[in-house]
Amino acid sequence: MNSNDIKLSIQNLDMVYKVDESISRKRHITALDDVSLDIKSSEFVSLLGPSGCGKSTLLMIAGGLYQQTGGKISMDGQEITEPGFNRGIVFQDFAIFPWLTVSANIRFGMRMKGIPREEQNETITKLLNLVELKGFENIYPYRLSGGMKQRVGIARALAFDPELMLMDEPFGALDAQTRASLQRLLVQVWMETQKTILFVTHSVREAAYLSDRIVVMSPRPGKIADEIVVDLPRPRSVLSVEFLDLEKRIAESLSNVIGQKDGESIWVTD
Repeated sequence: MNSNDIKLSIQNLDMVYKVDESISRKRHITALDDVSLDIKSSEFVSLLGPSGCGKSTLLMIAGGLYQQTGGKISMDGQEITEPGFNRGIVFQDFAIFPWLTVSANIRFGMRMKGIPREEQNETITKLLNLVELKGFENIYPYRLSGGMKQRVGIARALAFDPELMLMDEPFGALDAQTRASLQRLLVQVWMETQKTILFVTHSVREAAYLSDRIVVMSPRPGKIADEIVVDLPRPRSVLSVEFLDLEKRIAESLSNVIGQKDGESIWVTD
């Protein structure tokens, strides 16, 4: 991989938590152990693995919200030590402001970044169309469905034009139909914006449908156990023979990682 193409570089990353078990006793839990990963500009990479394997921890370190205990993580050659406007984050729990309308939520990051008001308005109009929320700009979140709230979250993360999108199981709390709809939307958004995306999921099908590359992580302590390059063109049909073969290959890799003999029970997780 040409170093000039690398957007996010993770080198020998460790993360050890100190847990207070009592007043005088502390326990150390290793969440990540010697993780190294390079992500190219405009690449869609998914982190896949069992619960507790450090997927979200790695994402939070990339966002500058957690500080690793060892190793280095950098973006465009600059070490990440704190949050920044060059990264946008979308969480699972619809982390939008309930006291702001849809348009005000999307505007928030742009205001903080100091983007001129006229440019803000143009961006809001464009993003409302992109995430299919035109006509809902003056609605408050309590009147929106879960899927619509997550559309707002995606639009808000895109609004200040970050170079890297970090997405932590953003569709995990949604029903299957809404989830599939937002997966299709995200592919459309990625194809239009060509943002670099690091995506956390526990769903084999979701990883197969969205990704250019899938990084399979081992149970804690989290390590990179396998990498699978996806060479299927977009848009992808989940019913095609090629897709089902890919899904099975990913499931078998995950089964090997977690020590499960029968991959059948884990490769359709939506």
